[in-house]
Amino acid sequence: MKTVFVGLLVAGFTAVSLASVVHAYAYTMAIRTSCKADYKRHCSDKKVGSKQLEVCMRQKKASLTKTCKSALKAAGYR
Repeated sequence: MKTVFVGLLVAGFTAVSLASVVHAYAYTMAIRTSCKADYKRHCSDKKVGSKQLEVCMRQKKASLTKTCKSALKAAGYR
């Protein structure tokens, strides 16, 4: 019985971890799609995924499109 419980526990953690990865990927794709033009216009000299890009986008926040701002907000960026 203990082995079955441990197996279910491991399976549960694996499922939660996988769901988190899929969720993060969905947000990444939404941001890339929604912010592509903003990236090209304001921060194209920064590497995608870098801290420098995040800083640049924050500095240009007032100039970003509504679509990009919404995607960033949905992903938890403020």
